[in-house]
Amino acid sequence: MGISDRLLVVIMFAGLISTPSSAAQKQLARSPRIMSAKTVYFDNQTGSDRVGSSALAQLKKWGKFQIVPDRKQADLIFCLSADPYKGGNIIISGGQTGSI
Repeated sequence: MGISDRLLVVIMFAGLISTPSSAAQKQLARSPRIMSAKTVYFDNQTGSDRVGSSALAQLKKWGKFQIVPDRKQADLIFCLSADPYKGGNIIISGGQTGSI
């Protein structure tokens, strides 16, 4: 796996772990519904099968969720995208951050 692929996977998981400091997002992250989730649907929207496969492999390795093939069967949906989500923060390869 190349450095850029690893960086994208790290960014994706960092985005899952770290949330902006708004109270609503912190409350959502502690939601009993999220905390009790057992199944997840993984949606790779990066345009790179290699990046998606690597992220999915890490998710499987984590072992917290059963990955299901149909989003209707999932408690949660993980969407991996190369685009910032609604004005979210982006991290450039040099480590600089910015927002859109």
